[in-house]
Amino acid sequence: MNKTLKTAIIGYGVVGKKRKLFIEQNKSYNLLYVADTKFKKTIKSKSIIFFKNYKNILKKDIDVVFITLPTYLAATVTLKFIKKGVHVFCEKPPAKSVAEINKVFLASKKKRNLKIKYGFNHRYHSSVKLAKQIIKSKKYGEILNLRCLYGKSRIITPYDNRFTGTKDDWRSRRKLSGGGILLDQGIHLLDLLRFFNGDFHEYKSFISNKFWNYDIEDNAFALMRDKKGVIASIHSTATQWTHKFRIEIALRYALIELKGILSRTKSYGKESLRITERLPKSIRGSKIKKEYYYNKDNSWKEEIDEFANIIKKNIPVKTGNIYDAVMVMKMVEKIYKADKRNLK
Repeated sequence: MNKTLKTAIIGYGVVGKKRKLFIEQNKSYNLLYVADTKFKKTIKSKSIIFFKNYKNILKKDIDVVFITLPTYLAATVTLKFIKKGVHVFCEKPPAKSVAEINKVFLASKKKRNLKIKYGFNHRYHSSVKLAKQIIKSKKYGEILNLRCLYGKSRIITPYDNRFTGTKDDWRSRRKLSGGGILLDQGIHLLDLLRFFNGDFHEYKSFISNKFWNYDIEDNAFALMRDKKGVIASIHSTATQWTHKFRIEIALRYALIELKGILSRTKSYGKESLRITERLPKSIRGSKIKKEYYYNKDNSWKEEIDEFANIIKKNIPVKTGNIYDAVMVMKMVEKIYKADKRNLK
């Protein structure tokens, strides 16, 4: 496929605007339409038409759509465009539940020519990619265990720097969000655990909303174990007053530490990776082998560019595909169910 991809964006908040930036930098895309409820009427600006209702885009001839909507709309809108025969890039979370994402999975099986990709962009961060390379090389042996933390200071993110009481509080209501901090942010940790290690089969957890008192969790602690005995722990939290991202991967002969993650606000600190080698048996202790620091986030651009290449060359979606989306949603559900006292 050599033609330019006729493209649309549905949802024009912070993420939608960031996607637009990199879509317009890639000559494979021709952005024609954007839809968001904040537009009071249809507006044409240069070559782009802005609609209030995404259903107007369903009537248009397009090749690919980027869906950056709240969780309660993600699966529904994705399904509509799959049925229309459009390639779909959808942000995380992919759905409110396993039942919802399974409907998308079944629909995608009927449209095998379509490319469906999800925005698990943490896989594209430089520190994460290097960690994956080290693990895959087997230089330091197999994984023994993993420990990770991802935390921020609130559930609700202000809409346009203010709390409106309408456009932002869907995150605090289970009926609309499907879950709390685990589904909203912790899902990135779960996806990275699968990326580094593969699937887990045994789950233990504690879920709470001790501080914010919404009907969704503000903290989720979980332990997971795979069939080989590798154990992983996560803490996904909305009461981490200093924003923090940290993953520790213990290999047989070294420890990989990922600290910080580059973001729009820079609130998670500098992104880095440290390798600490375990010294031979005759010498106690360890030594820092290498440290890497990153000051540029290329993850958004790489993800956008990769999707265009996948469509034009008709190659499989290897990262963030529909199977990844289904499996990570199953992990979320298993963690919720593992705590018998979890919110109902």
